[in-house]
Amino acid sequence: MQKSLPKRADNIDAYALPDLESFKYMTLTDAAKQHKLYDKHGKLVGDVKTAYKCFEAYANLGNTGGTASRNQIKAKYYKALYISRGLVPSPPNKDKIIAELFKEVADDEANEFPEAKVRYGDCLYHGKGVDQNFSEALKYFEKAADDDIRVAMYNAGNMYYNGVGCKKNIEKAKNYIELGVYNGYEAAIRFRNEYKF
Repeated sequence: MQKSLPKRADNIDAYALPDLESFKYMTLTDAAKQHKLYDKHGKLVGDVKTAYKCFEAYANLGNTGGTASRNQIKAKYYKALYISRGLVPSPPNKDKIIAELFKEVADDEANEFPEAKVRYGDCLYHGKGVDQNFSEALKYFEKAADDDIRVAMYNAGNMYYNGVGCKKNIEKAKNYIELGVYNGYEAAIRFRNEYKF
């Protein structure tokens, strides 16, 4: 007796698949390494143009409002990073695109890129691509600080010390600044020394 195979879908949307030829079959992992490749003179030699095509293809894959896949989250993080660092030409509405991508990655439950929280918090703090919102920025900085992102520890401490986006709270400020100091973050060390914590 022949075993029946599961029915396969015949209606694959070819437009939903990434154009592999456009990025020379570069994997997402290989693409993510491209911005870290420098020669002995400190010149970037990675193929960031092709890597970006890879990120863009995977970031846009199946954007139907559902939950993003692991590959999509990774691609969205690096797409936002490449745009924000000027490694690729700036698209129209650059700041809005960056903020949207970092927010989606920051809110992802798997928390694969916790630094996206501080990057999105920065967008909120400065009103870049989103409405300026100090209290929401503080929430993202605190979440990033919980994930051991040193700059977020400093940012949260500084905001509590100055009462930006919250009531002034010297105890919370001290806690965050001390975390930054403990983790060797220079700005936190300078802050503590200047304000005599």
